[in-house]
Amino acid sequence: MPDPGTDKSSATSAPRFEPDEGWVPADMRLFGVDRRTIAPTLAVFALAVVLSVVLPVINAKVPYHDIVKAGDVIELEGHVTFVPEVDWGITSGVRVGHAPLSGEYPATATVENGALKFRVHTGPFDGDANKLLDQIETTSEALNRGRGVHVTGAQKTIITDQGKQGATVRVTGPHTGGVIAAFVFEGRGVEAVATGPSDTGSEPTATVFRMIRSISGPGEGKR
Repeated sequence: MPDPGTDKSSATSAPRFEPDEGWVPADMRLFGVDRRTIAPTLAVFALAVVLSVVLPVINAKVPYHDIVKAGDVIELEGHVTFVPEVDWGITSGVRVGHAPLSGEYPATATVENGALKFRVHTGPFDGDANKLLDQIETTSEALNRGRGVHVTGAQKTIITDQGKQGATVRVTGPHTGGVIAAFVFEGRGVEAVATGPSDTGSEPTATVFRMIRSISGPGEGKR
């Protein structure tokens, strides 16, 4: 006959199941995944889709409030100007003669046409156009190496309508293409970056180069 004292001691000494902190009960799992994490994960995924797909599509379809008209010229800090294409939208930047109350023009201006974007930035720079382009290639967000966008080919020379020599290079990626140009006017560097879908045809390319060649710096005759 079993000894009650022995049975009680055995029951007491039997190991108990002690789950670790990451253990999830079977009734709270779906295909091996903690059900409590599904909703937050889907929310993050939905937000990523909105930011990367939906918003760019909406932005490309929404009409711009400030449309370029014939004769418009954009001015930036340091008396740098360029002529934007008619009917493009001005998303940042100021026309010549419309300086802010501070009297200082901004250092950056951007115009867009659907998925095409043209951005010009200026600032002090000690060096020539090729040196500036080298710096841009290693620091510019336009390359966005995380998405596979990279410089294609060697640097080439480009001449503005005012006869100023600069340097340019093309960039390509799985879905994006573009061009980066650099000029230096009397110690002031100018960076021009144009990006758009990689299947952009010859007409948008010609439009971009017209804007690049229209860039003028301090000490040059203005349009």
